[in-house]
Amino acid sequence: MKFFTAHTTTASKIVTLLYALYRLIVIVMLGSSLYRQQWSHVALLVLTLILFTLPYIIETYLHINIPSLLELIVISFIFSSTILGELSDFYGYIPIWDTALHTLNGFLAAGVGFSLIYLLNENTTILKLTPLFIAVTTFCFSMTVGVAWEFVEFSADRWLNMDMQKDRIVRRVNSVDLGSRDNTVVQLQDIQRTVIDSKTADGKKITTVINNGYLDVGVVDTMKDLFVNFIGALFFSIFGYLYIEHEHKRFQFIRNFIPTRRKF
Repeated sequence: MKFFTAHTTTASKIVTLLYALYRLIVIVMLGSSLYRQQWSHVALLVLTLILFTLPYIIETYLHINIPSLLELIVISFIFSSTILGELSDFYGYIPIWDTALHTLNGFLAAGVGFSLIYLLNENTTILKLTPLFIAVTTFCFSMTVGVAWEFVEFSADRWLNMDMQKDRIVRRVNSVDLGSRDNTVVQLQDIQRTVIDSKTADGKKITTVINNGYLDVGVVDTMKDLFVNFIGALFFSIFGYLYIEHEHKRFQFIRNFIPTRRKF
């Protein structure tokens, strides 16, 4: 029971119940994946359990109290992206699911970056950072996290045989490789069909036909993810700037995303 309900000391009863529910679902899916020898699923489920412990580790070893609302959003985000999105294919069933999560990721990562620099600024007398500098740093931190996550998706697709960078059908392609002269861009418009010839491990030939376009293998999805991450990061950075600029008297919802140092 302690394993299923492990949480920070600031977590509300709702957060504690969600921890238990999320972990129970992950454990059941982990047992099923082990039985079926779905090793990529096993790796993702183990990673999910590890990520669920991050708030507790941060509080215990860094002596930082995490607001209950922030903890609720973080664990729900982890569950929604890995269990619902990747393993339950919500990304396929609900097209906006991936966009919404990456936007939220930009917002949350900006919140983490803002908290780090804000706590440093509030607890030092050597240097005082301006609100604009804190906002810019917050934005850059969030975008760095977004880029790092795209590295994770690319690595999972390449070495774990997953499809985290979702493929998309596109109708137009610009390519210099199709030009008769070097560095000449050839544009293919209104692509009707793409035919892919491949072989299996035993040498059997397979022909795959993609109708209504060309199969983009993740570039469009990656750029879309980074763009909505940009929106989430920009949103939080602006309100973080206004929160500090108005001396914490306005936009006080920001407090729900700012961890505090534990008092001994």
